[in-house]
Amino acid sequence: MHRRGRFVVLRELAEDDLDRAAEMWGDPDATRFLTAEPMTRQQAAEALRQARLSAAAPDRRTYHLAIAQHDDVLVGSVAVNLEGRSSAYVHSLVLHPRARNLPLAGAEAARLTAAFCFDDLGRHRFWCMCREDNTSARRLYVSLGMSHQGLFREVDLKEGRRHNHLVFDWLAPEWADRRKPPPQRRHPDVVIARPQEADAAPRR
Repeated sequence: MHRRGRFVVLRELAEDDLDRAAEMWGDPDATRFLTAEPMTRQQAAEALRQARLSAAAPDRRTYHLAIAQHDDVLVGSVAVNLEGRSSAYVHSLVLHPRARNLPLAGAEAARLTAAFCFDDLGRHRFWCMCREDNTSARRLYVSLGMSHQGLFREVDLKEGRRHNHLVFDWLAPEWADRRKPPPQRRHPDVVIARPQEADAAPRR
């Protein structure tokens, strides 16, 4: 798969991504809000191997995707799990801490992932979670037009605490509505007053 945006590209993970992936997935700050712990380089290599295996599966249900700059440098990753016949669960969105235009890259990566789920995979529902204290993700999902659907309590234990996660989703009709061009504003008819005709006979 391959989807190109203004700032980033969504594509399959590749073996050549290992150096950047190991930096990103092993960074405690970049992975702070994930349920998983930071990875070692060996674990990152195994994750890439599993991603390539899932990409080759005949009945593929899992997509581990790369977020790359236009020069193909890896700046993030995201995972999509297909659920049943109509849902896509999107998770594990990570951005490299040294990625250029980090907020813009995150927003566009979310839109490209939604386009992939709705337009390419034909899913009816796109949903994701974020930790309750992840204010950046919450603002992002709301700004994109996603609906807050609820809360899962104490999903994970990290940093010595149990954390709640918020649930957000999109439905295909809502996604389609957001992609429509805005309606053109109608302006009231403007009547241009004609200047009064001068008297036939000049005044003296």
